[in-house]
Amino acid sequence: HILPQSRYFDDSMSNKVICEAEVNKLKDRMLAHEFIAKMGGTTVQISGKSQPVQVLSLEGYEQLIREKFKGGKRQKLMLDEIPESFIARQMNDSRYIARLMRSLLNRIVMPEDAKADDMGNRVVVCSGNVTDRLKKEWGINDVWNHIILPRFERLEAMTGGHGAYIKIVNGHRVPTAPMEQKLEKKRLDHRHHAMDAIVIACASRNHVNLLSNEASVMKDNSSRYALSCLLRRQEEQVYNGKKHIIFREFIQPWGTFQSDVEMALRDIIVSFKQNTRILTKGVNRYTVIENGHKTTRKQEGEIYSVRKSLHKETVFGLVNLRFTKTVTLKVALANINDIVNRDLRAKLRELLAAGKNEKQIKAYFAAESEAWSDVNLAKIEIYYYSNDTANERYYATRKAIDTSFDRKTIEGSVTDRGIQKILLRHLEENNNEPEIAFSPEGIVRMNENITRLNGGVPHKPIYKVRKYELSNKYAVGHVGGKSRKFVEGAKGTNLFMAFYQTTNAEGNTSRSYITVPLRTAIESQLEGKANWRGVMDAKLREQGMVAEGAELLWILSPGDLVYLPTEEELESKCYSYDRERIYKFVSCGSGTFFCVKAGVASLILDKVEYTSQNKMERAITGEMIKETCIPIYTDRLGNIK
Repeated sequence: HILPQSRYFDDSMSNKVICEAEVNKLKDRMLAHEFIAKMGGTTVQISGKSQPVQVLSLEGYEQLIREKFKGGKRQKLMLDEIPESFIARQMNDSRYIARLMRSLLNRIVMPEDAKADDMGNRVVVCSGNVTDRLKKEWGINDVWNHIILPRFERLEAMTGGHGAYIKIVNGHRVPTAPMEQKLEKKRLDHRHHAMDAIVIACASRNHVNLLSNEASVMKDNSSRYALSCLLRRQEEQVYNGKKHIIFREFIQPWGTFQSDVEMALRDIIVSFKQNTRILTKGVNRYTVIENGHKTTRKQEGEIYSVRKSLHKETVFGLVNLRFTKTVTLKVALANINDIVNRDLRAKLRELLAAGKNEKQIKAYFAAESEAWSDVNLAKIEIYYYSNDTANERYYATRKAIDTSFDRKTIEGSVTDRGIQKILLRHLEENNNEPEIAFSPEGIVRMNENITRLNGGVPHKPIYKVRKYELSNKYAVGHVGGKSRKFVEGAKGTNLFMAFYQTTNAEGNTSRSYITVPLRTAIESQLEGKANWRGVMDAKLREQGMVAEGAELLWILSPGDLVYLPTEEELESKCYSYDRERIYKFVSCGSGTFFCVKAGVASLILDKVEYTSQNKMERAITGEMIKETCIPIYTDRLGNIK
């Protein structure tokens, strides 16, 4: 995209050019001309090519655009920032959507016997300026400040920024933020949608009429005066001996309006539509030829489509790596072919062939201690292979060489020892600086001198190497080559967390938590249909993931709400459902359970307000959420079911 899609929504061909994927990744969210001006002349290593490519210089880029492009595409390719005209186009789109929405809503609310002239009079449209003015004059902004103030107080206490997040206005504490943060206080909490809805519900056609035409110049101002008398507070003031009526703020809809709004907003439970879809029913149609004519048929039986990525794209191969470890003489004698020290290995074979036992061998080395001074029989180095161990499984895949290849990475992850030596020698010749040694230019130099780096032995150019890592991966399949291809779960596929409870002999309970593998979740929903939770529980037990005697409490998905009871509520089993103690489950891992406050829409200070991950395992009050929380379910209006 010439103009990045994240900044300007245009997916047409007029906003696209062809370039290398690696260059496109480097461009990121910049405009094309902006990227060239900043990164022109940079060399980029391209996958599958021996030579890196060079990004055009600013002069070369502009010359190419003038020669090859014209019209709107040339204009976009030469832009350094998105102009106002593009923003205006988006505003026009919004206006069109609003008009269309009004016509659709009119059809819903109009009675059947309505006249054609009345079709446009039932739905009243008002601008954001109208609701902003009413919120201010009805005191709703003060209500909102009161609701979000505790978050600002907590952040100020955490950061020690006295006065940075709270200011005193007319004796009241008001939430604020440093100017550089450009904070929109309204959008910090999801309940601002309800606040706007309340204001719109209480605004009448007269409010909209008065405010929308307030600045208009009219010869007959009597209608404006009558509306102001009806809707606004009046004061009498005397100027030059004459009484004048001054109109002040708008009159509140009723006497206790502010307190009622605050009570209504605080009582809201912000709920989220649960849309964790793993499987959806599909329809497959295929074409057959019957009697010389093409006919479309529907495939029989139930077909399901998996809606989540089963694994990451990178495919790994299992590698059997050789490592060393120290063992006692007894273990070394049982694995004599794996002893690292060749002289020691030969001597032990000789002694065993002569019929010596372990005690006699120790006596021999004690007598010949001067000749074998470098040998410690209690710590003999032997080779072992990763596949022969119970837990060590290493998987490798090919990676392009880049500036992340420092000495530690090369020695600890490159499978081929010969390539390791070449890379390390090249790194040493460049002062052990990966940024120089393995830059695109550095890789070219390495391959030009690869025979010398390999001790005079010819070697093919190196652009990619096999890197291994210790991890748990699973085979793509069980048949043929798929059994030798290994992958790991994709990000965002931890969709279920099962809570179990165990009760001991004394009657004390403890909880355990299992993150359900995606494959298990898919199989459970395929087999279980309506009772998939029971099937999932059974499968987890079959896999040995559930402790003996543990009872399933519930299974939660990201987006579900949980309530954190107080100690008194846990004892009495009577819950008040305090809205401040309701959290939304957002993600889980290996035993981790992360949540945010249910109403939180955005952060006051990124990676500070709610830990560096912008989510928390501990509640605001300090408790571990997963240890005592209970799930709550709401209807579409937010009422607890």
